[in-house]
Amino acid sequence: MDKAFYSKVRIEDAEEICKRIIEDATSQADSLLESAKKERSKILGEANEEAESRKKEILKKGEIDTEKMKQKIFSTLNLEKKKLFLEEKSRFIESILEKVKVMAAEFRKDPGYKQFLEKAILEGIKVVAEKEVEVLYSTLDEKIIKDINIANVRFKKSDFKDIGIIVQSNDSRLIFDNTFSARFKRMYEDIYMDLLKGAL
Repeated sequence: MDKAFYSKVRIEDAEEICKRIIEDATSQADSLLESAKKERSKILGEANEEAESRKKEILKKGEIDTEKMKQKIFSTLNLEKKKLFLEEKSRFIESILEKVKVMAAEFRKDPGYKQFLEKAILEGIKVVAEKEVEVLYSTLDEKIIKDINIANVRFKKSDFKDIGIIVQSNDSRLIFDNTFSARFKRMYEDIYMDLLKGAL
């Protein structure tokens, strides 16, 4: 065979080979592009899923935080409401107790006041528990005290204005203050709590 024929065959073969190479390369490129598109779609899908998941987490956390804040606000408001309610009740109770003090001062004019003083003296004698005692009384009660006779009791004027008396041992070491103010102080917490319970 001649050279021209071989040359022609070779050129044709080369063209065929080039054509195949181009076809293979195009096929591979198409395959790679398709694979890259699928990978891109997969990555975008995963990224979208993760973004959606994170969005839901953030929204859920936001809802939880909002709920917590709402609960805290309600709790604070309830505490403030109770505080205001108790303050108002406390003012009301204090006004009642002030009226009681005014009424107590008026009790001095009551016919039962002498019995009250006698009872207060006997109560004081029991508490001091001495054979002889001294009873301090207000100058405002002098007329009534003159009519009270209890054995082993010495009466002495004092400068307090309160209703009631103070009983003490002769050496003044033991003292029982049975004036209205002292009795009121001893009973204040109980009276206050009873009034508060009744007001609630």
